[in-house]
Amino acid sequence: MLDAKKKFSLVKPGVDTPFHIDFDWWQESDSNWRIFLVSFLCEKHQELFSDKDDSIVIDAIDPITAEISPVDGVLYILMNHCAKKDDFIPENLPFVSRIFRIFLANGNEPLTPMQLSEMVNRPARTILVTIGGYKVYKGIRPIQNKTN
Repeated sequence: MLDAKKKFSLVKPGVDTPFHIDFDWWQESDSNWRIFLVSFLCEKHQELFSDKDDSIVIDAIDPITAEISPVDGVLYILMNHCAKKDDFIPENLPFVSRIFRIFLANGNEPLTPMQLSEMVNRPARTILVTIGGYKVYKGIRPIQNKTN
């Protein structure tokens, strides 16, 4: 049954289609998304967030515009501190997990399967078949037009 949640585009993605972690989709589709993200925090920040049940909102300052905006604390700390550490993306991870961590480390900037193939040393087609199908892994989805 389809509902009002974000629907998939009828256009099939290709190796040059940009993907990202769709956090809105993930939050709507998986009630454990926050627990999963906390598990990626560095040891120092896992201790800080371990006993927090509710989402923590912090004020982030845009370094270019100096605009202040409220953001999810766990996600902010993860992407701006923990994911920047040298050991955040171990070589021995399954490749979908590596892709997920690559998106966290790059600030969730869109990447195509072609770009990802160079980073995870897998063929772009293999990546596309894995992350571009109907099943969504860890919120990784193609960029959707805002008109959808």
